[in-house]
Amino acid sequence: MNIKTIALLGAALAVTACETTSSRPYQASTQNVMAAQRVAKAEGIRVQVGEFAAAEGVKTEPTCRALGALEVAPGKTPIEYVESAFRDELFAAGAIDAAGTEIEATVTELSFNSFGTGKWTVAMNVRSDAMPEGYDVSTQYEFKTSFSAIKACQNVVDAFQPTVAELLNQVVTHPEFPTLAGGQSGTAVASR
Repeated sequence: MNIKTIALLGAALAVTACETTSSRPYQASTQNVMAAQRVAKAEGIRVQVGEFAAAEGVKTEPTCRALGALEVAPGKTPIEYVESAFRDELFAAGAIDAAGTEIEATVTELSFNSFGTGKWTVAMNVRSDAMPEGYDVSTQYEFKTSFSAIKACQNVVDAFQPTVAELLNQVVTHPEFPTLAGGQSGTAVASR
């Protein structure tokens, strides 16, 4: 390789490394809000969202190719994004109350693939005083990727919102959600 080729490769890498992906705020899922409303109405429950944390070994600042850290939400880590999304959906469902049962979560997996078939994999455990052992939910959300790093990484960011919506749907439609939320019946009220 000659010096000119090396310089061009270095310049291309520097320009690519300066590219950034743009993030988007979470938009509450109508399906999730309605499922939470059904449980809240049937059980008369009110909840509050407690601490969401990452399990040991979970990368809370994932990076994509040579572009560096992904910003999946304006000024939020992926864990904060999931917590905020859950709060937004429960608020929209009319299920939030400062005196309600506190639901906490630990994200146990947070990874993505930006090559070939793109895919987010997210898993977490949700729990409360009403159900200290809680239950686990997980999702694998596939999306299109690209040969171009900037486009592929933007697709990763764009796919995070529907991934989180799918994950939260599993929380609120789980047969144990009424029990988790402090309801008495523990029967499945929400359905897909």
